[in-house]
Amino acid sequence: MKLRIKPFNDKAKALYENHSHFHSGDAGLDLFVIDDQVIPGNSTQPIHLQIACENLDNKAYYLFPRSSISKTPIRLANSIGLIDGGYRGELVGMVDNIYSEDYHVKNGERYFQLVAVDSSPIEFELVEELSDSSRGEGGFGSTGK
Repeated sequence: MKLRIKPFNDKAKALYENHSHFHSGDAGLDLFVIDDQVIPGNSTQPIHLQIACENLDNKAYYLFPRSSISKTPIRLANSIGLIDGGYRGELVGMVDNIYSEDYHVKNGERYFQLVAVDSSPIEFELVEELSDSSRGEGGFGSTGK
């Protein structure tokens, strides 16, 4: 899968400039936390990943939790994120903190990954702008209840 990634700021751009898969054959492309954030205990909160993407094939792809997220008290609230091919808005990981204590996420940490529907490796380039689509930035239930 070929992806364009639009970082929203220099902090995000710096993390993705020299980023790639860690091992040959990896299906998931890890995503970074950009800003330090506290996830209050027993709450659901968004982690804004401060990037938007465009799949050049205009096909859907997934936002999955990384397996290492199981070592933390946070869980991806919707289990799997389906990102429609025309979506151009910010990628956001909505997480549940299942513990009563606050949990801190920090710049550079990786809790989520993008995965192609066919699990093929993701190639990407950083860009300043993405193309327009009929869907645009509408996400998280934007088409109805």
